[in-house]
Amino acid sequence: MSIATEIEERIADAEPGSVFVPSDFHDIASVDNANSVLSRMAKRGDIMRAMRGVYAKPKRVEELDADVPPTPDAVAHAIARNNKWVIAPSGDTALNRLGLDTQVPAVYEYVSSGPYKTYQYGRFAITMKHRANRDLLDCSPITCLVIQALKAIGKDAADDKVAARIAARLSDKEIEALYDETRNSTAWVFGFAKKVKEAKGC
Repeated sequence: MSIATEIEERIADAEPGSVFVPSDFHDIASVDNANSVLSRMAKRGDIMRAMRGVYAKPKRVEELDADVPPTPDAVAHAIARNNKWVIAPSGDTALNRLGLDTQVPAVYEYVSSGPYKTYQYGRFAITMKHRANRDLLDCSPITCLVIQALKAIGKDAADDKVAARIAARLSDKEIEALYDETRNSTAWVFGFAKKVKEAKGC
């Protein structure tokens, strides 16, 4: 079986809307070869090219009678995956992910183990802000997300109502992780984790 056929079959088996980068096929081909195959598939219309080096399997929305592009968040995680960076939503992006702000941000912000960099994706900007690896690797993704959201809203605004809204979106397991992983954080962050745990009743 050729490299191109193997890559095409893997994409065919993926869910519609899945996002791909060349490094996703490292077990089949080199990055350059995988990128060549993906580029040819995009030219044929088999997949969508979201931006340079990032592709997606079309997802049809019947109500719109169109294939929809991947979300900026999916593209951001694909970029991170391709570069072997660890990222977590920050600022308004973190607030949006947790339902604390329903407005869709024009700029999708992430803290990242990679360099400071901004990517243009359609009408959106994807901004990566460097942080030390320990800030991202010492906790689970959900804990990183909540911590970044707290930094965005500030200590004074992190009240019981916010804790209840976050608790409603997290599972018991995620809340236990938040509680355990913020024990060594600043006192107010750990205090907020306690509020979330109490609001969930776990």
